[in-house]
Amino acid sequence: MKSKLYKMFLILILMLQVWGAYLIFPSEKLSLPQSGLLLIMFTSGITLGIFCMTFFLDKSSSSLKMYKRELEKESISSTESSSQIKVLESKIEVLEKALQQALNK
Repeated sequence: MKSKLYKMFLILILMLQVWGAYLIFPSEKLSLPQSGLLLIMFTSGITLGIFCMTFFLDKSSSSLKMYKRELEKESISSTESSSQIKVLESKIEVLEKALQQALNK
């Protein structure tokens, strides 16, 4: 879902970069200040798009790292609980053997 929104955002920015000049300056002949303004708009739009996308990608990568940490914590806790179960099972076996020996005597 997010990747589709990112792609739509990039397409919108690129469309504005390409067709924005025709919306602002409909005449075919551009003067020097107008062409300079278009160049500034183009470069600022591209840099803004790059900064926005790096922000979103950085945010998603940090959330992915947090999710990996949670998975590691869950796996550690599951191994700890399984080891505790094994310890309890061995204690039960020892107690059963001791009970059998006490009953036999």
